[in-house]
Amino acid sequence: MDQHEQHEEFEQIPWSELTTRPPEGRRRVLYLAAGGVGALVITVLVVRAFLSPSGVAPVAPAPAVSVEEVAATTAAVTATSAAVAASPAPALLYREADLMAFPAAPAERAAVARAEWFVTDYFTADLEPTGSADLRAALPGGAAIPDMPQDAAGSLSYVEWARAFRVEEVGEGRFRVGVAFRALGAPPDRGFYRLPVRAVEVTVAVGDDGGTTVVDLPAPTPLPAGPEPEAWPQEEGEAPQWVIDAAVADAGSWGTETRLLAAYEAEAGWRVVLTLADDVGNRWPVVVWVESGADATGG
Repeated sequence: MDQHEQHEEFEQIPWSELTTRPPEGRRRVLYLAAGGVGALVITVLVVRAFLSPSGVAPVAPAPAVSVEEVAATTAAVTATSAAVAASPAPALLYREADLMAFPAAPAERAAVARAEWFVTDYFTADLEPTGSADLRAALPGGAAIPDMPQDAAGSLSYVEWARAFRVEEVGEGRFRVGVAFRALGAPPDRGFYRLPVRAVEVTVAVGDDGGTTVVDLPAPTPLPAGPEPEAWPQEEGEAPQWVIDAAVADAGSWGTETRLLAAYEAEAGWRVVLTLADDVGNRWPVVVWVESGADATGG
């Protein structure tokens, strides 16, 4: 065979497609497959070098490997890479705090929203020209509703906030929602002042499309009792300067004119009591916990 007629053909391997980052569990398979293709190509080159007319006979005949076989192996690796790249990503895992942030079922969320909305409107008696019309529209049609404070020019009341603290399903599409709220009241002879925090239960019917209707008037209910907290540290001590600096640094962004009142050493660190002035000059006591071993930049 004439040396000038001898020529080599190289099949181009799509290495760029092998660089797509698959999930960790399958990356090792791709590396092994790519290494196998590389070894096969090197084998073909070595065999061609031994079989070329260089005047030296090969020691033993090497197995014949065609370019078509190399291309077929390359195509298989390419298909594997594409399949791995197209595989779905792992499902998103939510933290427990995320799952507990809102009621799980959409119907429960709709009932909570309607109950908070209804309590806000129900216990707000201002100078709205429509009076109690919105309340009556929220309740079942034709219901016998007593006279409401919204229809009389008497004392004023504004609900400052209303928050649901529990919800339970009491029937098909019906939910009983406990709502705590605070209102500001103003008798005819004086200005506004804060009324005590109260709680009511509101029963809400939720339709398949998320529409809501308040079933009945609010029912008074006691506020749930809170757990018994641990006692504060009682023995006042002289905190190191780095503890005071850390507490002042942590509280500095909240207010101005920071003043140290007391520091109490506890097992976990220091409980530092400060006062800070707000934008209108009121001074508010606050507490900053500085962990043991923390430096002056972090409490």
